[in-house]
Amino acid sequence: MTSENERADISTRSTDVGRETTPARFTLTPRVIAAYAAGIGDTNPVYFDDDRPGGLIGHPGLIWRFQWHSQSVPGVTVPPEIRRRSVAAFADARFARSFREGDTITAQARLIAVRQIPPGVLSVNRWTMRDARGALVCELDYAGIVRGARVEGGDRAIAETPPLPHPASRDGEPLWTVRIPIAREAAHIYTECADIWNPIHTERRVALAAGLPDIILHGSATLMLGVREIVNRCLDADPSRLRRFAGQFRAMVIPGTAITVRCHEDRRESDGTRAIFWDALNAEGGYAVANGVVLAT
Repeated sequence: MTSENERADISTRSTDVGRETTPARFTLTPRVIAAYAAGIGDTNPVYFDDDRPGGLIGHPGLIWRFQWHSQSVPGVTVPPEIRRRSVAAFADARFARSFREGDTITAQARLIAVRQIPPGVLSVNRWTMRDARGALVCELDYAGIVRGARVEGGDRAIAETPPLPHPASRDGEPLWTVRIPIAREAAHIYTECADIWNPIHTERRVALAAGLPDIILHGSATLMLGVREIVNRCLDADPSRLRRFAGQFRAMVIPGTAITVRCHEDRRESDGTRAIFWDALNAEGGYAVANGVVLAT
C-alpha cells in the first residue's frame, strides 16, 4: 500500500504554475557547437568549419543542453520517485534567429501549465533563451508526464503553446524515407557531446531497475536526428532558415537498432512559411517521434 508520504511525493500543486527556475548562462564556443553536432552525427560544415565567414552557426539542438542545465528551482528538490515516473511528452521550439558562435545565452524556464490526464500529471515548462542583449533567440515549450501522479488544486494554465499547422493527409507513400542505424554507443556519445547525463541512457543496470528493457536513446537525440535530416535534405543544409520544430515523444529507441525517418508532406503556407511534416519509427515500427513538424523560410 502506498503511504501518505509517497503519495505526496508524486503530487503536483496547481499553485506551482508560474514558478521559475534559476537562470543559467552558456557561451557558444566552437568546441561546444561542434561537440553537439558530432553527438548526432551532423557533419554539416556550418557547425564545424570555424574558419567560415561569420563564424559557426550554433546547432538548433543546443536547446537541450541549455534546457538540461537550467531546471533547478530555488529551494525545491525533486523527489527520486518523480524522476523515476517521469517521461517526455512533447517539445516545441520556436526560433527568432539561429544561435551563433560567440553568443552568450541565458536560459530560464517557467512552469506554464499542469493538467490531470489518465496516465498522471502533464506539466508544461516554457524555456526562454536570450542573448547578451536580452533579445529572445529561442522559446521552448517542453512537456513531461509524471505517471501515477495527481494535481492538487485542479488544472491550471497561464499560457498555451501556439497552434501548429496540420498535414493535409498522412495517407499514401512518404515523400522520402531514410533508415538511420543507432550505434550501441550512440547514447554514450550523445551524453558527453550534449552534456546531458541521465543514467538510464548509459548504464544498463539503472535502466533495468527503472523497468526499461535496456538503455534507451535520449528522446532529444531522436528528435534532432529527424530535424537533421529535414535541414540537410529540404533546407539546403541551412539551419538559419529554421523557425520552429515540434514533435511528440512516444516509443523507445534501443541503441544497436535503427530508426526510420519519414517525410510526409512539404508545402508552403499562406504566409510563405515552409511546413514540413515528418515522423520517426523505431525498429519495432512504433512512433519514436510522432507528428513531427518543421517550419522554415
